[in-house]
Amino acid sequence: MTSQKPSATATKFISSAARLCVAAGVSLAGLPAFATSANHLTGAQILTKINAALLAHGVDGTAKINAKDRHNPCPGDISVAPLFNSWKTLKVTCPLNPGWRLLVRVSIGQAKPMNTGRNTIQTEASKKQHTTAFALRRSMVKGELIQRNDIISVPIKAQQSYGVFFNRNDLIGRRVRTPITAREPVKSRQLDPRFLVETNKPVTIALETNGILVEMAGISLQDGQAGELVKVENLSSGKTIIGKVIDSRKISPLY
Repeated sequence: MTSQKPSATATKFISSAARLCVAAGVSLAGLPAFATSANHLTGAQILTKINAALLAHGVDGTAKINAKDRHNPCPGDISVAPLFNSWKTLKVTCPLNPGWRLLVRVSIGQAKPMNTGRNTIQTEASKKQHTTAFALRRSMVKGELIQRNDIISVPIKAQQSYGVFFNRNDLIGRRVRTPITAREPVKSRQLDPRFLVETNKPVTIALETNGILVEMAGISLQDGQAGELVKVENLSSGKTIIGKVIDSRKISPLY
């Protein structure tokens, strides 16, 4: 019996993943294998389950997964759940095979406006999608403590995304270190330090490629607050990479 060759889509995915992993100093060992049997699970089947889960929980989102990709078979039904209680990343598992696991990114949409029956003129500016970060409702000076009611969200450009805050809870209870202007994105350097990663402590390196999230173990070589860039040693390759602090003990590598 001759073995079935991976599809062109699978080959393209593996090649793309390999380039990203080499750039980040990691191996492909953690990536999901592509099944070659007739019982493989397709991206379309996984997408159907994901869409059903999003609809059931009232989440308006689009899963970043290729419907044509093929994945290892699951002997039973797959399960879909939010990762760390956030629907921005989904954990897809196979209850009958504990080793089967897939992480899929989701682009969360905005609520659709109500139809009032009137013609609405939508300008080009209103069509643009903005990243949002957190700012303060009023200007604050050194020594003041940030309360929940002080925090608002503001649109920012992609080049402003380093050193700012995307999680409201990371600001609550923080003490101001240097003056902060109202309605300007708060920078981590403007607050008394609260390090999410610490020197010589374990961290998770979260690498995303084609909507698939792969996590690896590393050791932080620097202290880092939310949004800051730090050096991290990848334990699987021994290489030192630079990553952005995205959560407690978690970084996203830069290429």
